[in-house]
Amino acid sequence: MTLKPVSGQLVPVVVMLGAGIGGLFWLSTKEKAPEQVATSPVPPLVETITLKPETDGFQIHTTGTVVPRRVVTLSAEVAGAVVSKPDGIQSGHFVRQGTPLLTIDPQRYQIEFDKLASELQQVDADLKQLDTQEQGTRSLIELAERDVRIAGAALARLKDLAGMNAAAVADLDAVERTELQAQTSLVLLQNTQSRLPQQRVRLQAQRRLTELRQQEAQLNLDRTSLTSPFDGVISTVAVEQGNYVQTGDVLLTIEESSRLEVACTLQMDDLYWLWNALPEQNVARSVIEVPPAKATVTWQVAGKEFHWTGTLARYDGGGVDLKTRTVPCRVIVDQPQRSEASSGPPTLMRGMFVNITLDVTPGQRLWHIPIQGVQPNRQVWTVRSGILHTHTIHPVRTLPDGVLVRADATDLLPGD
Repeated sequence: MTLKPVSGQLVPVVVMLGAGIGGLFWLSTKEKAPEQVATSPVPPLVETITLKPETDGFQIHTTGTVVPRRVVTLSAEVAGAVVSKPDGIQSGHFVRQGTPLLTIDPQRYQIEFDKLASELQQVDADLKQLDTQEQGTRSLIELAERDVRIAGAALARLKDLAGMNAAAVADLDAVERTELQAQTSLVLLQNTQSRLPQQRVRLQAQRRLTELRQQEAQLNLDRTSLTSPFDGVISTVAVEQGNYVQTGDVLLTIEESSRLEVACTLQMDDLYWLWNALPEQNVARSVIEVPPAKATVTWQVAGKEFHWTGTLARYDGGGVDLKTRTVPCRVIVDQPQRSEASSGPPTLMRGMFVNITLDVTPGQRLWHIPIQGVQPNRQVWTVRSGILHTHTIHPVRTLPDGVLVRADATDLLPGD
């Protein structure tokens, strides 16, 4: 085995070991560190807010889509060719109530009406003739009655003479035959008179039937001209001038524009506060009908807001949506046109997505606590006589700037 020198490798190790021992000796000679004294923390500065009296009400916010209040599809009620269609009757055009829309060829319906009018004139003439016949029959019956009386008197005289053998049998037979003929004529006239009322009834029934047929003809004649049932916008036009249409064919569709609706949904919590705001005598009715409430409809565009006034009017289906657990409702806007529309939209339009604000006045006392005063775990701190008190609250409504709590469910008081 060959031994090699190691003195060059031990020098660095010895130097490092010596430096460590010297450092420990120097630290042991230093004085002890001064003891730290704990100082009391400075209480944080807080802002106090005085609890105001009960709130007068709050607002419910939701969104919705503008929809037409009425959409009417006009169909052909009579068959025929379209002979008139004004140029302005196009999809997207506005029409006033009573504006002519289309005209179906009325010629054959006019002919049918005129024919029935002639039949009425004929029935009226037959009735007048019947009146004359009745008057003449009464006169003939009066004459026949006189003839019977005269023949009866002559027969009586001749029988007296025959009893005295002063008249021949042949003469008596002739007088009896004359008296019998007079009675026969009277009976025939009386039978004719008895049939005249039945003829009158038949003619009057015929006249009534003709009048009904004429009314139907007039109705069909009126149906050849279509007019707008209300102020609205034409959404679709399915025919043009010259087309032949059958009964039931769709002609055009009109959407009412004088009044619009907004389809929206409300949470059950929202409906609770609307029901709560009603007088007790109207609560039962509100279960079936939506509680009325003033609504503000707002549309935002280009950084501006435009407002319309409406009314929460009815449920849309009367049930809870199983998917969203909300209740569909409708807000009616009676005046969708803006009178001050110098800028912005002149009117609400179908399909607009809008915000809806409902004003609610609760039927019970509520305290409004600003959001800054609500601590974690639903706690509120108050200072009474310089002492901090902790209150646990149960909010019944969360608003953008605070929460609402029932006045009878908390020990908070106005002025705290």
